[in-house]
Formats: sequence, structure tokens, C-alpha cells
Amino acid sequence: MRKVLIAVCDADGSYGEKLGEWISLQRGEKMQSVSFTLPERFLEYHRTHKQDIVLLGKGFYDNSQICAEIFKKPQNRNAQSQEEVLWMYLCDADEEGQVAKCIRQLPAINKYQSASRLLREIFSIYQDWAEEMPKASGGKTEVIGVYSPGHSIWQTPFALTFAQALVKEKKVLYVNLHECSGFKGWFHEDYERDLLDVMYLCLDGEVNVAHCVSSALYSLEGVDYIPPTEDGGCLGEIAAQDYLKFVDLLSEGSGYEVILVDFGMMLPGFFQLLVACSKVYIVTEPGEMQEAPLQQFQQMEERQEQAGLEQNLVYLTLPAIVEGAYPGEGKMQQWLWGTMGDFSRKLAGVACGTD
Repeated sequence: MRKVLIAVCDADGSYGEKLGEWISLQRGEKMQSVSFTLPERFLEYHRTHKQDIVLLGKGFYDNSQICAEIFKKPQNRNAQSQEEVLWMYLCDADEEGQVAKCIRQLPAINKYQSASRLLREIFSIYQDWAEEMPKASGGKTEVIGVYSPGHSIWQTPFALTFAQALVKEKKVLYVNLHECSGFKGWFHEDYERDLLDVMYLCLDGEVNVAHCVSSALYSLEGVDYIPPTEDGGCLGEIAAQDYLKFVDLLSEGSGYEVILVDFGMMLPGFFQLLVACSKVYIVTEPGEMQEAPLQQFQQMEERQEQAGLEQNLVYLTLPAIVEGAYPGEGKMQQWLWGTMGDFSRKLAGVACGTD
């Protein structure tokens, strides 16, 4: 489960370190922390990393750049906004007069109290605030699909790098529906929950979809994702209406602007799911071996009586990848800054080779 990240900002370095230790000891299974003593260092980190909670103490609550950051709208996904981060004021009665006006509008926490009580207050405020998160996202959610008729091994690297390119402008959730995703081997991550757990929670009556997703959420180079299922055989046993409902729930209640679905097998209701997407990239590798599966897919597509299906499909030939091009560790970073990343950024309209 992804932990809630708290940034502790206070000129008193020992206070920030101690609070971080308290968080690890008392809420370590749910929270983690980073601490800062200089506003410049915090702002540099804040603009390139996702935080859930920011606690502003001495040396930070009177900083004009931080005040501007709190209420600005993001120009790109690397910037954070008030809708995505819970800002809180670490209150000290002796310093109240020095607090900037914008900071006074934030929830206040008495910084000098027992660690257990402090964290209970923080967590309680955060839970109440999180209830409003889906309402803050606004706008219509776009569902984008990716599918390879020839089951190209480069489908998922493309889907991930494309999602990362989209993250520059929008809030993106990546969902992998492959029966054998390869995530554990590629990224060396152990998952407590996976896609099947999230589907079960979301489909189980009236629930907060954003909470269901966050219970199993991970991040990879800025891309939020639900861990793929370990038991891929179960994917073929889920009813078509449940897949359609799940995608609909994510679209309406997850709080994301884009849901990127990386398809594996032809799941129950597969072509209906493609229609539910606003766009589906049908990807193949270069070379004649991919031509026959693509032709068979096109013949199947022509037989479907699904209005709007043909208009949703965008056919792409992936760049040629030399065998052994991405060896060893750091797969995602290699994909991002190699040929696949350049291809994906160009498709998304993001300048190649830039952050």
C-alpha cells in the first residue's frame, strides 16, 4: 500500500527530525516523512515530487514563494496544487503574528504536544480532507486504451512511458490488465494489494472509489498505478459487466483526469471496453511477423456490431528496439530516456529529451 508522504518544514532541524522519527514509529505502516530546514530546498523537492501533507513551521510560514505555491494552479503535473496537497500550519502561539495571511487560512496544529496526539490530529484532518478529493478534480475523465494484437513485449514499456509523458499536463492513473505483467521482475516491488483487490472493493456496493484506489496505489517515475494482478488466470473469470462497471467507476470517482488501460488478453467484454475508451492505441512492432496478428484483429473488429469502435482506434508502429537495448536494473528510467521515451513524448506532444 502506498504510504502517505508528509513533508515537515521547520527551521528547527532537530524538531523536523524528531517528528519524522515519531511518524515512523507510530504510523510507519501508513505514513512516511521528509524534513526540510530551508524553504529553497523544500520548493525544489515540492515541484518534482508528490507529497500528500505539508506541515509549515518556523521559517516557512512567512515565505512569499510558499504562499504563492499553496494557491496556484499547476501548469504541469510536476507542480502541485492545493487540490492535491493538504497544507497545514504548525502553530506556535509566540510566533502567530509573523504568520502570513494565506497561512492563517490553513488547518492549524499545535506543534508542541505529544507525538501521538499530534499525529492523531494530522491523520484525522487528512481523512476528512481526502473525502473531498474526488470533487476537486473537475472535468471529464478520459479513458485511453493500449493493445497489441501480436502481444508485443514493448506494449507495456510504451504504455508506461506514454503515461509518464501525459503526467506532465494531467493527473494519470495507469491500470495494467495483462495476465503476466512482469512488474515484479522489472521493478523489484512487493505488493500487498493488487488490481483484483481494488476491483473487489470498488464493485462491492456503495464505496468511495478514490479511497479504494489509494489503498493499493504505487508511483513509478511520477505515474500512479494499481499493481497488476498476481493471479492472471482470474482475469478471464470476471464478468464483462464488472469490467465495464469498474472502468466507469474509475472514470467517475477516482479523481484522475486520465485512466490509461494497458490491455493484455481479450477479456470478457473486450470490444465493449474498447468502445468505452475515448481512444485506443493498437500497437505493433516493425516487421512482417506482426502483420498477420494485426490483420486478424482488424477482421475481428470489422465483425463487431459496436457503434463508435472503428473511430476509437489509432494504429501505431512502435520504434524498432535493438535486442539487449535495456539491460539490468532501472528499466523504467532506461525506457524513458531511450528510443521508447522519445517516441512516447513526441506522441503526447511533449518535447523530447526534456523533463
